[in-house]
Amino acid sequence: MGIEDIRDVLIIRERGSALITDADGNVPAGSRQGLGLYHADTRHLSTYRLTLNGTPPVMLLSTAELGYAMEQVMTNPVIVTADGRRIGQSSTEIRRQLVISDIVEELVRITNFNPFPITLDLLYEFDADFADIFDVRGYERATQGAQHPPEIGERSILYAYTGIDGRNRTTRIEFDRSPGKVDERSALFHVRLERRETVTMRTRIVLNAPSKRLPRADRLDAVAEQYRRWTEGATQVFTDNEFFNRVMARSLHDIRMLSSENDEGEWFLAAGTPWFDALFGRDSCIVSMQLLAYRPDIARSTLRLLARWQGADIDRARDEEPGKILHELRFDELSRAGELPYNPYYGSIDATPLFLMLLALYYDWTGDLRLVRELLPAVRRAITWMDVYGDTTGDGYLEYAKRSAKGLVNQGWKDSWDAVVHVNGSLARAPIALAEVQGYAYAARAWLAPVLDKVGEGKLATRLRRDARRLQQHFNRDFWLPGRRFFALALDGDRKAVESTTSNPAHGLWTGIIDPMHASETIGRLMENDMFSGWGLRTLSGGNPRFNPIGYHLGSVWPHDNSIAAMGFKMYGFEDELNEVATALFDAAASFPYFRLPELFGGEMRSAHHAPVPYPVACRPQAWAAGAFPLITQAILGLKPEAAEKRLRIVNPKLPYWLNTVQVRNLRIGGGSVTLQYRREGNDTRVEIQEATDDIDVLISSRWPA
Repeated sequence: MGIEDIRDVLIIRERGSALITDADGNVPAGSRQGLGLYHADTRHLSTYRLTLNGTPPVMLLSTAELGYAMEQVMTNPVIVTADGRRIGQSSTEIRRQLVISDIVEELVRITNFNPFPITLDLLYEFDADFADIFDVRGYERATQGAQHPPEIGERSILYAYTGIDGRNRTTRIEFDRSPGKVDERSALFHVRLERRETVTMRTRIVLNAPSKRLPRADRLDAVAEQYRRWTEGATQVFTDNEFFNRVMARSLHDIRMLSSENDEGEWFLAAGTPWFDALFGRDSCIVSMQLLAYRPDIARSTLRLLARWQGADIDRARDEEPGKILHELRFDELSRAGELPYNPYYGSIDATPLFLMLLALYYDWTGDLRLVRELLPAVRRAITWMDVYGDTTGDGYLEYAKRSAKGLVNQGWKDSWDAVVHVNGSLARAPIALAEVQGYAYAARAWLAPVLDKVGEGKLATRLRRDARRLQQHFNRDFWLPGRRFFALALDGDRKAVESTTSNPAHGLWTGIIDPMHASETIGRLMENDMFSGWGLRTLSGGNPRFNPIGYHLGSVWPHDNSIAAMGFKMYGFEDELNEVATALFDAAASFPYFRLPELFGGEMRSAHHAPVPYPVACRPQAWAAGAFPLITQAILGLKPEAAEKRLRIVNPKLPYWLNTVQVRNLRIGGGSVTLQYRREGNDTRVEIQEATDDIDVLISSRWPA
């Protein structure tokens, strides 16, 4: 059975390891929430629980706001010790801190506030099932690996497992003091405290590594410093709205939290914890575009990594084709062993055009022709894939059909099995040409053509421009539904329009494929009550027979989806609608713990209670959810880079009513940077250029350039 609810769990993560606990910071045995300590999609601890004299301590505070550390502050219930002494309630403090870095380190400080000495029994319970993430999610594997008997030391427990992929995985738990009793599943400590005395205990958990002596360095400070330096390296946005500042700070913090390295030492952003803690082509391209104004280095690393894993062969088991950009890359046991196809898997119709779009936008921000030249072979292969393999019917549209027996039925961003649905509730059959994917294919060609001109690829650029114009004309002819005054979700295998009203066509505004004559009606339809919930745009209209406000893609609200729509609104000059979406998402973010937007949330209509409905198993953090506000902020501020010309356009900025002033510091345009000050004066927004280096020219424009 799969996981049904993780709304109340605590999550900390660092560099590919993640600890997921209950609200009290524990991992109880037999949990049905997927709790545990994970690394590379393997659960290295499936039980990790602390009790005090046989009972749970009284929880006073439990938080994982830092992202890389959690803290619990506890006290004792009434305790009668073995010698008959009564310890009154709340007469001790137990402060537990867990930090995740290269290892997991726990620090427990116990203070006795009684006027007499006491002895407390602290019991840790442990277990390591080494379950694959897909085991945890309900997959029934064909073959089991070998669990080895735990090795018990005076101050340690070692768990080991050999997977069906032939790899050995280990979890070593080490204590800085000898337990009174230790066995395969627990360690018991008798802690004596004099009156007003504080005792400190350290435990560390080392994954897949030999034992090392316990360090005394403060890991909390060390990781905090890494976060500080990373954040200072990004473009800084300061406003007069402290809540908005916290939402933006959380966004960048979560992006850093999802920073990862694979087994080859390559850096990437994981898509989301806990279920998608891996490299995803679509997600990494989109979040890199969302963050270009803040950290363009993310795009550079992402482009290189995706090019390295670009498809080379025809492999139906992995949906692989030459030139195709991967869907996901996993290093879990089942994928390494070939029982699942994710090492890597290529079942994505949109990752390839998104890769080309990312390179074009990266060049707009950086003017980095060196990277463009480096990636030209990958660019040519990706374009060939779109022309040859992506268009299986030869009608000029990118379309997909499942080939891998264990692959995805739907291969756009709405990739659940029931995501592509007709207005009568029936499911569309393959091959399916999605509306937003045609927008991506258009933008890949139209945006990349001028970049290719710069590197001597004029013939290819001319062909891309021609193909982009043809695709735009055909799209506006074949996908536009005159009776509904909106665009179809898709064309199905019979080339019949899937007429359901969805958020998918909003991506066409971002890419520019939508004819301006249809923009006003498209945006107006998106903002009607069956699509706009008050918390954001729904994925599917409330009038569809399959609508479900907590369906994964059938009526829920996805922050990244809304940010793309908002950017599209901006590009067609609909700033009021942009600000309405921005306000809805801002209010939602302020309602969630730590000001963190989750992967998705419920599409219920906004009520007087002012709280969006959580989706029970949403990832948090999720990379493109964290990227939503950075992109929306770019749209509000009207930032349009033209790095090759050493120019920044500021297009019709319009601050929402809840922002009066915004300062943008160290906004990089090519080799230079600018600092800007925005101020709202009634319905107008004024911009002051406070600093511009490297002769960056700042122009104020009234409309987005075509």
